[in-house]
Amino acid sequence: MDLDEKVFVFPKPSSNSYVQLKPHLPEPLRQFTVCLSFYTDLPREFALLSCASRNRDNEILLLKHSPTVYNIYVGGNNHSYIVTGNTDRGYHWENVCVAWSLTTGIVQLFLDGMALPRKGLSKDYAITTDLVMMLGQDQDSYGGSLAKPQSFVGEITDVYMWDSVLPPQELRRIWRKTVPAPVLNWTALNFEIKGYVVLEPSLD
Repeated sequence: MDLDEKVFVFPKPSSNSYVQLKPHLPEPLRQFTVCLSFYTDLPREFALLSCASRNRDNEILLLKHSPTVYNIYVGGNNHSYIVTGNTDRGYHWENVCVAWSLTTGIVQLFLDGMALPRKGLSKDYAITTDLVMMLGQDQDSYGGSLAKPQSFVGEITDVYMWDSVLPPQELRRIWRKTVPAPVLNWTALNFEIKGYVVLEPSLD
């Protein structure tokens, strides 16, 4: 489905409301780039994107721990990023991208187009194809064990994923829709809404 100029609205905290994404993954992920935009006034921890396999709950997890801390998980391992300067404008849309490669283990976090210091996670690890991928919740088991205190409340849009590491110059073009073909494509998204999530026109 083409979701251009649409958003997923997560209206209230929940332990059963999310959007399940269904990417085409013919082989294990040895590298990836994932991007999305979100808008929220939550001051607490919340999950944006969670990918779990039968053997590991945090294959990929993008979690905002607090207004100034992001946690990125790959293959069950994680790093925290302390961010500054993005909380002084009040509530606003945030653009987030995460890129990772098993060859180097380097994980990169981009916030509103700004690159944070690179770190290392799960070198030589391949992410299996049996993923349950969801927006708005943190899976603590394969497709389940969702916790209301970690649920997302707000709006999410422009979700993309590639099975490659996009260079910074490509990431800056994402929001102009001029990037290589993704395995998750907001303009042709395969998804299923679970619980109380509403697809609405964008207000921007």
